[in-house]
Amino acid sequence: MSARAKLRRLVGLSKGIARGAVLPAAGRQPIAPAPGGTLADTPGAPGNQAGAFRVVRHELPVAGLRAELRLLHITDVHVRGLGPWLDGLCAFLAEAPAADLVLLTGDLVTHGWSAEAWGRFAAACPRGALGTFAIRGNWEHWCGAGGPAWSERLAAAGIRLLHNERVEAAGLQLIGLDDALAGTADWSLLERADGATPTVVLSHCPDTFPRIARPQIPLVLAGHSHGGQVRLPGLGALWLPKGTGRWVAGWYREGSSQLYVSPGLGWSIAPLRAGCPPQIDLITLRPA
Repeated sequence: MSARAKLRRLVGLSKGIARGAVLPAAGRQPIAPAPGGTLADTPGAPGNQAGAFRVVRHELPVAGLRAELRLLHITDVHVRGLGPWLDGLCAFLAEAPAADLVLLTGDLVTHGWSAEAWGRFAAACPRGALGTFAIRGNWEHWCGAGGPAWSERLAAAGIRLLHNERVEAAGLQLIGLDDALAGTADWSLLERADGATPTVVLSHCPDTFPRIARPQIPLVLAGHSHGGQVRLPGLGALWLPKGTGRWVAGWYREGSSQLYVSPGLGWSIAPLRAGCPPQIDLITLRPA
């Protein structure tokens, strides 16, 4: 790496750290399970867990739901270029559990992503039997994946981008909000949520939860935080990005609304995860 490239990386690192919080108190809180239970398929491995992908299963009772639904939540993939990490991820995704809906909550790519690497991930990404939907995160906006071409790229892969949109799918209303940190979220969509049909909201940044929570919205899915990415005993998350707030990882409740923040799959700044393995989440919604 040239001296200029090293300087650019150092400047980018310092800017990234400045955008977040170092050793935040919220990052020391234990990760709460789902109201109906949470189970990981494998324990976290010691050392660098960046490639130790796992499936975490959750159950959530939902009032007004007519039949059981399986949601596969994928977030913060941070696709960059081709290489062993992406190969391992694609092999893992090929064995992902079947789901009715696959929901991707942003930051699918990051700075320096290539069309070849995206195509490799898109081919391996699971598809929902009743639909596959995505929203944008901050990195889609920051790295040139925020315009109509990105929506077309997703559509070509069988993934529908919800850009401040509300759709009905599998007996649910889905509301996909644009990223609140780097984009422009349309909060008026929340007022049009139909209380007769359970609504699931996709919002990349978890600190939007207080603004979203209301009786007709039983579930909000978010990512962004990477769960801290590096969590040390006694210290918790070393750093959290702006837009996380106190909603770091796991399940949170406000009134009758539940928020689930997934640690996601990828990494920022360095290819390192510790105490916080990369994961996808299978959330089974059951009629309450």
